[in-house]
Amino acid sequence: MPIEPYFLLLLLALGLLNGILAGLFGIGGGLVIVPAMVWLLPQIDVPDQHIMHMALATSMATICFIAVSSALAHYRRGSVSIRLLKLLVPGIMVGSLLGSYLAKLMNTEWLAWIFGFFSILMGLRMMIDKLPVAKGERLHWQQATPSAVVMGALSSLVGIGGGSLVVPYLLFHKEKLVLSIGTAAACGLPLAVMAAVGYILLGWNVQGLPDYHLGYVYLPAMIAIAVGSIVTAPFGAYLAHRLPTKVIKRFFALLLIIVGIKIITEYL
Repeated sequence: MPIEPYFLLLLLALGLLNGILAGLFGIGGGLVIVPAMVWLLPQIDVPDQHIMHMALATSMATICFIAVSSALAHYRRGSVSIRLLKLLVPGIMVGSLLGSYLAKLMNTEWLAWIFGFFSILMGLRMMIDKLPVAKGERLHWQQATPSAVVMGALSSLVGIGGGSLVVPYLLFHKEKLVLSIGTAAACGLPLAVMAAVGYILLGWNVQGLPDYHLGYVYLPAMIAIAVGSIVTAPFGAYLAHRLPTKVIKRFFALLLIIVGIKIITEYL
């Protein structure tokens, strides 16, 4: 079944918007892609029971491409800690695979509720706009590994790159803000890759999915959103230095809360 041109344009527009928001606020990915895909996938007759799985999987696959440029940019600036990567990445990779497996065991309603509540929490956190107090001890592998598994699993379950979890975690453990952001961006690549692999394998023989899919990943959306995001992310970063980002950030936070409530109420 051929893809309608208007649908491809919608996917590309979603990618362009996601890139601007990512550059403007340092946030995007699943918090933008997942709810948009939840409303777009029914237009190509994806069965209700597979909508959240495909939205999450497609988000994680898209983040794989976006995370490459983000991780490289931070690495070139010297804001990625190899020590922290060694502590976090193994657990994050295991956790992201675990998250995709847990998603497979859940129905669309459960996944929608989890994403909805997470979106509301992220919106509230953006509204408050307060960094966590550095009360934790310096990280070592005994404490980092279980925490990384949990962060990887939750990120995979809600289709995000993990920065909104990893950054405050590192700040709590007395790491510098620039280093926390850069290291979180670098963690996003292995997290997204392993989660996408998990969703591909777990959706491999599922019946009723649309054409042009790889497991639960909808390939046209992955390509269009990734291209759009990469194109406009630098423009978003440019706007961040010229617009009143605090005001815009509060509007975006309110939008996240509204989206979270809408998704939850739709599946009640």
